[in-house]
Amino acid sequence: MLLFKKAKFELKPSYQLTTILQPRSGFSINVSYCLNPKCPNPTDPANENRRTCCQCGSELLLEGRYRVIKQLGGGGFGKTFEIDDQGKCKVVKVLLKNHPKAVSLFKQEAKVLSQLNHPGIPKVDPDGYFTYLPKGSEEALHCLVMEKIEGQNLQDWMKERKKEPISQELALAWLKELTEILEQVHNLQYFHRDIKPQNIMRKPNGQLVLIDFGTAREVTETFMIKINEGQNVTGIVSPGYTPPEQTNGKAVPQSDFFALGRTFIYLLTGKPPTAYPENPRTGKLLWRKGAPNLSEQFAVTIDYLMAPFPGNRPQTPQEILQCLAEIKPVGAQKEPAQLSPKDTKAAKSNWNDGFNFSIPKITFPKIQLKYLWVLGTSLLVLGGVYTQIDGYVRYGFIPVNPILILKGLPGSIFLEGYERAVGQIYAVAISPNNKNLAVGSFGAIRIWDLTTDVKPRTIAAHSSWVKALAISPNGTTIASGSNDKTIRLWDLKDGNRIRTIEGHTEGVNVVVFSPDGQTLASGSDDKTILLWPLNPGARQLKFVGHEGSVHALAFSPDGQTLASGGSDQGIRLWNLPTGTRKRSISGDNGTINALVYHPDGKTLISASDDGTVRLWNPNTGEQKAVWKANNNPVKSLAITKDGKTLVSGGDSVIVWDFKTGKKLATLWGHYQPINALAVSSNGEIIVSGSEDKTIKIWKMPQSVISNP
Repeated sequence: MLLFKKAKFELKPSYQLTTILQPRSGFSINVSYCLNPKCPNPTDPANENRRTCCQCGSELLLEGRYRVIKQLGGGGFGKTFEIDDQGKCKVVKVLLKNHPKAVSLFKQEAKVLSQLNHPGIPKVDPDGYFTYLPKGSEEALHCLVMEKIEGQNLQDWMKERKKEPISQELALAWLKELTEILEQVHNLQYFHRDIKPQNIMRKPNGQLVLIDFGTAREVTETFMIKINEGQNVTGIVSPGYTPPEQTNGKAVPQSDFFALGRTFIYLLTGKPPTAYPENPRTGKLLWRKGAPNLSEQFAVTIDYLMAPFPGNRPQTPQEILQCLAEIKPVGAQKEPAQLSPKDTKAAKSNWNDGFNFSIPKITFPKIQLKYLWVLGTSLLVLGGVYTQIDGYVRYGFIPVNPILILKGLPGSIFLEGYERAVGQIYAVAISPNNKNLAVGSFGAIRIWDLTTDVKPRTIAAHSSWVKALAISPNGTTIASGSNDKTIRLWDLKDGNRIRTIEGHTEGVNVVVFSPDGQTLASGSDDKTILLWPLNPGARQLKFVGHEGSVHALAFSPDGQTLASGGSDQGIRLWNLPTGTRKRSISGDNGTINALVYHPDGKTLISASDDGTVRLWNPNTGEQKAVWKANNNPVKSLAITKDGKTLVSGGDSVIVWDFKTGKKLATLWGHYQPINALAVSSNGEIIVSGSEDKTIKIWKMPQSVISNP
């Protein structure tokens, strides 16, 4: 009787095939095994050194080079065999049934593995995939030849050691090793989608190998469109290891990080993730008691990988490696109540060294963590600012993407009738010298000095929502517009009020300075646009022409034209020297929420509730391009000073190459609409503000910065 270790070839629902299986000791070797499923005796010893099977007449030397030696495992839709490739021992996976989905995933694995070259990934030759037609059969078998990986998968390895948890030292080494493997995979625009202990092999020398790429997915433009439009993609579910978004058919590259974190729960505790409960409010896995000897830094890094929302996980493998590099060995963290001056200096210069743009340098108090429940959110106080990380906190370092997460208003502030809404963000602005960040929320403007610390100044600015902010070109004045129908001007340096402007009969949605800083334009729910001269003696203008609320305004770079848009779905262009309308533009199929001019003045860009970004020729009114951003409304726009990069905000922040219309990056992290965007004048920093009550500061994707 032949004994071998069986694999579980399951098609639930991905038709996946286990890649490598090892024979049990005592497994007899059968030379020249016949692959024909209908062969009456595929192991006939008489087949040795023959080219055709003496039983059924099928070819034994596959592709003229591969001789099948013995079966390693099988079940369901496929089998795995050991083969001789001209003196080299390899493995061939054989798909036995031509189910369309199984064939598609089988070919996908061949495509992925043939492009990867890493010791932690099974090697496949470019010609390793082929089909084999047994004699007398009308249905070809799909075959994939790959490197044979000796050893055990981590689940079997853990069982052999009676599920004894691994040490933090080994876990750090393995997590780094697996992250470097994922870096190779993700760099080719693929992600695995089924990381778990069974799909990680441990070689006899201790090296890890990630296997089973039959479920890998390519991050194509079509895939991202499906995700952005809320469509489901093929779901692969491994209970305990699969993240929530993947269970719902919306896997993203960061789904791999969740599964990686859950894999280390098993390795660090000896129990599967399903053995631990989840916090019913946050979705966070409550596993810490199962691994009491881990350092706090390492434990929260594992939590960081497993954040329920993909935007709150590391966004790239490089970010995981950065976190791991900062983790100290167990016992090395004594966590005093206060830092020494030397430690304080080191902490301040740690995380943002190398950035040309100044971001707050935060001192991290190394104290025992306590969860602060404020407005139903788990928060950690860092330098006086509440940093929200959705149900968990990272100890000792800021999330590397985004760089910083700030609260709109302190959670302890409650205003009658606005308990649930307080803190929502509707406006952000960065000063021209990149020194100050201004944020508008309910009744207040908060101003951060980004070169010193993160404790903001708060201006009690209005009696209702601050819906609009603008900073003058010379960087001295902030203009704010509010639902209380007023516009106010503030001294940016000391926060003192300079002037209150009244004239609108409904709430003010947008304010913008002219390029020379001499005029302020405002748009309102009262359907009008007002131009306010900031120098005595100039005349005030009022434009009437919209049939609904005005939500967007933009001055042309030469200051001669003002563009406006709003709920009537139309764009109006106004001639400022004459005070007359120049042109009306139509084409958007939803409320126009934002307008920006390209710095060369030849293109006007609009963002709409119809989920599009549209490019217009302001001289003719002709539509030049339509970019599909989201299935949900696009609420905000910003453009870099050089005009090469456009940023849009909806349910995510999208970075566009203006010349090609290509999406350079999609930044996930907000879970409510992104109403406000700003880009620093040097193009290195993006600031986003959302109804989720947070402001997120992002580093411009390196691909944008490195290709000026």
